[in-house]
Amino acid sequence: MIVFDWEAIKGIVKRELIKYFRAKGQIISSLIMPIIFMIFLRPGFANIGGPTPTFDIMNYLGAGIICMVFIMSGIMMTGMPIMFDKMMGFEDIYAVAPVKRRNLVLGFLLAGALKSCFMALIVIIIGLFTGLFPYDWGLGWAGMLVSIVPLALTMFLGALIYGCIGLCIAAKTDMTNSFLWNNLINMPLIFVSGAIIPIDAFGGQAKYALLCNPTTWMADAIRVFLGGEIGTAGTANEFFGGNFVLGYLLDLAVLGLFGIILFGGSLTESAGGFSGTIQKKSAEIREKMFKGLDPEDRQVMMKVTSKINMLQMGQIMGFAGDGRQDLAIKMLKEAGISDEDINKFFAAGMHMMEKMQKQAKK
Repeated sequence: MIVFDWEAIKGIVKRELIKYFRAKGQIISSLIMPIIFMIFLRPGFANIGGPTPTFDIMNYLGAGIICMVFIMSGIMMTGMPIMFDKMMGFEDIYAVAPVKRRNLVLGFLLAGALKSCFMALIVIIIGLFTGLFPYDWGLGWAGMLVSIVPLALTMFLGALIYGCIGLCIAAKTDMTNSFLWNNLINMPLIFVSGAIIPIDAFGGQAKYALLCNPTTWMADAIRVFLGGEIGTAGTANEFFGGNFVLGYLLDLAVLGLFGIILFGGSLTESAGGFSGTIQKKSAEIREKMFKGLDPEDRQVMMKVTSKINMLQMGQIMGFAGDGRQDLAIKMLKEAGISDEDINKFFAAGMHMMEKMQKQAKK
């Protein structure tokens, strides 16, 4: 059973949110394009000449633009902090953090999802002034309030899905290549889906390819509770003759499946990326720490510390310095280190302390 350290996750989320809300310019710049789309793209598409659609194109596009916000912000807002931490060398902190790597991954994922939902909320508020309201179910304001809760849950699920994609990209690429991959993935997710163009418009067998895109299901689920297009132009109409309840349940089921697959992949890929980077940083720290030792002492220190992390090493040296050598020996034996190497390790540690004291006196 996978257990998460929620205190560690909370720390990552808090750190990322503080960084985000302090960068006012980043917030404003990231909101400009979606707001322009909401104000100008919707009426522009709605007024293009042609056959009158059987649904409200303004409402239809409104949900699609919300999906665009999640795609662009979810992938960037989740993956970029990891890329910047790589660039700034924050893996040194991760290397000594006494938490499992999956906690770091989940912390970045939740932080990215919250940032995406905040951006979507701003765009939805702008949409309210252009006629994009939560569906009222014939109950007026009370019905709109009822729609808000499932709408929020649906959007948060979508933010997590796109955040998983951002984590996988960040774990496997550097800063330059990550921008290329983001642009390569964003456009198909937005336009090769039912977010902007109704799936029926693709015709033939091509429309079924759109069902492999999570954005199609995400946009359709949002429309159930935002704008009032309750599946008449989406999956409910395609599979259930317009029954929006069955259509929405299908949307959630497919989104849940995408979420499980992508979350499992992000844990594997991102934790692997974290672990690889952390192992490299840990090796660099050990090389620097043991650089001045004699070859034999340096060899045994590198051998022992390859089996324990730097935090454990600090605890072992602390126990030895406090005269609790039995606890230090117990930790080393639990790490699979032989008695001979333990004796050499303590001797090398004494030599290292002597060198440090001499350097301090100088």
